[in-house]
This record gives sequence, structure tokens and C-alpha cells, in this order.
Amino acid sequence: MLKVEQVIEPKTGELITCVFDTETCLPSEPVQRFLNYCCNRELATNTVKTYAYRLVDFWRYIEQAGLDWKAVGHADLAEFAGWYLMGGDVIPISPDAQKTTAQRGERTVNQTITAVQEFYKFHTLEGRVKDKQFTQVTYKSSRWGGYLKDIVKSGPEHRKRIKLKEPKKFPGCLTDEDVERLVDACATNRDAALILLLRNTGIRRGELLGLHLEDVLWQKRRIFIVRRKNPNGALAKGCEREIPILQNSVNVMAALEHYLNYEYPSEAERLGHGMLFVNLDGEYRGQPMTADRLNKMIDSLRPKTGIEAHPHLFRHTFATRMLQAKYPEQYVQQLLGHRSISTTKDIYSHVLEEMDLYALMVGNNCDKYPAD
Repeated sequence: MLKVEQVIEPKTGELITCVFDTETCLPSEPVQRFLNYCCNRELATNTVKTYAYRLVDFWRYIEQAGLDWKAVGHADLAEFAGWYLMGGDVIPISPDAQKTTAQRGERTVNQTITAVQEFYKFHTLEGRVKDKQFTQVTYKSSRWGGYLKDIVKSGPEHRKRIKLKEPKKFPGCLTDEDVERLVDACATNRDAALILLLRNTGIRRGELLGLHLEDVLWQKRRIFIVRRKNPNGALAKGCEREIPILQNSVNVMAALEHYLNYEYPSEAERLGHGMLFVNLDGEYRGQPMTADRLNKMIDSLRPKTGIEAHPHLFRHTFATRMLQAKYPEQYVQQLLGHRSISTTKDIYSHVLEEMDLYALMVGNNCDKYPAD
């Protein structure tokens, strides 16, 4: 049996994720080799940890099924998906049972299948196993017509051969009035700049807190996302990229300028870390702001505004508004830092479907939705 442990790397002193065999008390060679590869690629700490726990679940299945991990095939992965959805060690009450309650959600199962596929992709490249063909390449024509037809092209996509249908859950969006009320409720220019950047660039929490002073491109009104290790543990999960501040740029840059001119503490300059967003008071004044601090800051605005928000909600709002404004999907994908266009389409399918419906109505000379 395998077990996940957090250990300190002796050379760097960093906390890393390891998977041990409980019988030998040694790291599981195939799993740990893959996790080390993920760390070397500088994947987010939480992503590596998630991969570790998901692979431990997969290992439990292949041990119970008596399988050799190198010989696992497409049919075995399909069997695992069903076994995992039902919670693992589920025993049917009777052969005539008509209904069995799933113990895990479809999203969790799909995330686990992704971890397994990445694990085998790595070992295939390393030459330890033969190509498992767990994914397939598909081509889809662009939904854009007119002048964009030959400019915006849909390239090949790698799609899972085994994927459970997930119930669509739209996380919601903030209105412009909501964002304005949140900004007005902020106690500092730093907090206002945080809110405005989240809303008007769509960056992830880790990317926001990983910004350095040099990453603000003032003349271009852009920010530069860099993958680097930071003292607050923040890490850019997606691709390195420049993000233009296309909307509300004057207010965004003004809030940043006021924060740096009047609030940025001298302690931060003496520490020399070069981070953009830092603590303004207390014992840790001048030190880089952490994810916990950002969450608490946004939570503190709830009693003042009555608005329930969290960092990722601003990202959903940004992407939804960009797609509704008819920006090409590939462009939104680049701004969000998604490695695959299919990720953008999966998450924001509700917006794309609404846009397709609107286009169909316009083509049929309909000026409103049909009556119920």
C-alpha cells in the first residue's frame, strides 16, 4: 500500500510531496519519479500533491485487481473509473439492485484519470512503458466566420478517451456594480488594486500574489506573468504571458500607482524580495502577501457589501465578459493561460452555447427568445 507524506528536501529545506510504500518504507519508484518530474517542471505545489493522492488511489485499485502497472490498458482504466466513482471498495447489496449511489463526483474521477494519463505519458516518454493511447487527437472547425475564418483556426486537441459527463455548474459572475461596490469598500489602495487586477486581467490567485514590481509594464499597461519560486509560495500555474489591461485600465493603473507611492512600506524595500503585493501592517509588515491574507481581505468586504466573492470568481467574470464581447476563444485562452483550448471550452461552454443560440436566432431573423 502507498501513502502520501510531506517531507523536507535536505538540500533546499523545502517541503515536498513524497509517496512511500508502507511495507518497505521506501519511496514508490514509478510514482515518485513522476512527482519529481512534476516538481522540476515547476507545477503548482497543490497540483503535485493532488497527483500524489490520486495516484495512490489508482495504485490501490491495481493492487486489488492484481494488475501490473506497466501492463494497464484502456479497458483497465475504464474499469478503474467505474470502481472509483462508486467509492472504491463498494460491494453491491444484490444483483437486482436498480440504483447505486456514487461515492465520488464525476469531476473528481475525471481529475484522477488526468493524473493517471499524465503519469503514463511521462513513463512512455522515458521508455518504461509502451504508449497507452489513453487520449485521442481530434480536429474541430472554427466557429468563427467571415474575416476570422482563415485567421482563427482550431488546431488538434488531445481529448480523453475515458471521461465521465460532469453536471454543468456555472460558478456565477459579478456585475460591474458588484465590483464597484467591492472596490469602494476597500480600506487601502492596495486592496482596491488587488480587486481591480483580478477582475480586469483574469489572473489566478497564485499569479497575482507572485507578481514582482518589475512585472508591471507601465507604458504598455500590461502585466507580465513569470513562472518563478517566490518567498510566499505563490506560483504561476499557467503559461508565462503578457496580459494587456483592456478594460478599466485607467483605474487599475491609478490604484497601483497610489498604492506604491503612498502605502508600499519601507520594510519591503529593505527586505529586497521585490514582490508587488505585501502586508501593510502587523508583525509581518513588508513581507509578501499570502493566499490566506488575500482570502481574508476579500472575506472582510462581505459584511460591508453583502457580496460573496472569492479570487477565482473574478477570473470567471473576466472570461465570461470577454467571450460575451465576442473576443475569439483562442485569444481568451491565451489571456487565461490555459494550455489547451479544450479547457477554455469546457469551463465556459455555457457562454459559448448562449452565443451560438443568439447567432442562430439572428440568422433566422428572431429578435427575442421563443415564448414558453
